[in-house]
Amino acid sequence: MGRSFIAELVVSHEDLPLTPTVRRVSDATITLESQPLSYPDRPGPIIFYSVTDADFSEFESLLETDHTVDEWQVTMEFTACRIYQVYLSSDAKFTTPEIADLGLQVLSIRNTERGWQFRLQAPDKERLGDYWRYCREQGVEFHLDKLYSTGPQASTVADDSLEAALTDRQREVARTAARMGYFEPDGADAATVADELDISPSTLSTHLRRIMAKVLRHTFDD
Repeated sequence: MGRSFIAELVVSHEDLPLTPTVRRVSDATITLESQPLSYPDRPGPIIFYSVTDADFSEFESLLETDHTVDEWQVTMEFTACRIYQVYLSSDAKFTTPEIADLGLQVLSIRNTERGWQFRLQAPDKERLGDYWRYCREQGVEFHLDKLYSTGPQASTVADDSLEAALTDRQREVARTAARMGYFEPDGADAATVADELDISPSTLSTHLRRIMAKVLRHTFDD
């Protein structure tokens, strides 16, 4: 098996599908279950979402005021889960077609407090960089949470110029997170790393987003 890269990232924009709902709904897990399906007689595509651990009346009320949603219906209903068929409006904005065009594979998409968490597989870093640049051009916020390689000879690369771009505190945070395996699939979680650094998880998240922004610019920019 050749080397490839797994990226866990969050994209956010008020016009991304269901983002107004995602930002306001409480304690729900929303997972994308299909890629957009287009029909000639619809202004926008159709997407299926599974919703669990939710106040469904609250969720459905938010759908009614979501400008990215034209219509919706429940297609399957269980005790703690519902499957929604959502007809998106012409106002909805997408980045998933670009993901496919770049040859990236979507492993999962689910909601977070900030927007949508994508888990992507890429054959090389350059295609992730192309997607980052595309999001930037479209005004879509892009936050890389984790990036790791798979296959033989998996490794992390750093050099003096990247090291110099980080502040002393950022270097300390990055080294601690790396030492504890935060950037590995089975490593320490954010709460454990934050406790080691004697900071809150939200402060750790802020540090890591800034570090990752510098790593992205260093790795992908000319």
